[in-house]
Amino acid sequence: METINQKVDHLNKLTMIAMTSKDAYMFRANQEVCEFINSLKGEGYHICEGDELDIYTDYEMHVIDRLTALISQSMSADEVIRYGMADDGEELELDQFYSYMSDSEIGLLECRVKNPEGVRFFYLDGDDITLKKAPYFHFQDCIMYKVGLYPSEPALKTKEYLEMAANAVWEKNPLDD
Repeated sequence: METINQKVDHLNKLTMIAMTSKDAYMFRANQEVCEFINSLKGEGYHICEGDELDIYTDYEMHVIDRLTALISQSMSADEVIRYGMADDGEELELDQFYSYMSDSEIGLLECRVKNPEGVRFFYLDGDDITLKKAPYFHFQDCIMYKVGLYPSEPALKTKEYLEMAANAVWEKNPLDD
């Protein structure tokens, strides 16, 4: 049987895999991470976001810097590809942006391979398993979606979320009158 420290280590590995996957830039929950977190919640642990900015090590910040650059590149290229935007109204060379996406995906995989110990995104604090807060909002948003701390489409379908939504008290919208 795994200890809770081993489980937090496993959660960190799953999170590193999610944050170095091809869809790391998408604001969508990672099913494996969310299922593992739900199992930890079932054991009585509380999963939360921390409020400290200075608890990542220098090594971890180096990895997060690289991940942030690659994820931001994917976000920008994906936006151009999906919306076909050009600042000057000129025809776009979409092949170039597909190349940026491909380079980013390769870079994310290389980041996982070159950093096999990963990053300690989560740490144990009593019965709380806390996600460290990153200093970059793009990265923090991505990781919050990946681990299911922000509801995304797959997370909205979990039993826990559906029960919470069913028991929510909804105020009447005054615009409905």
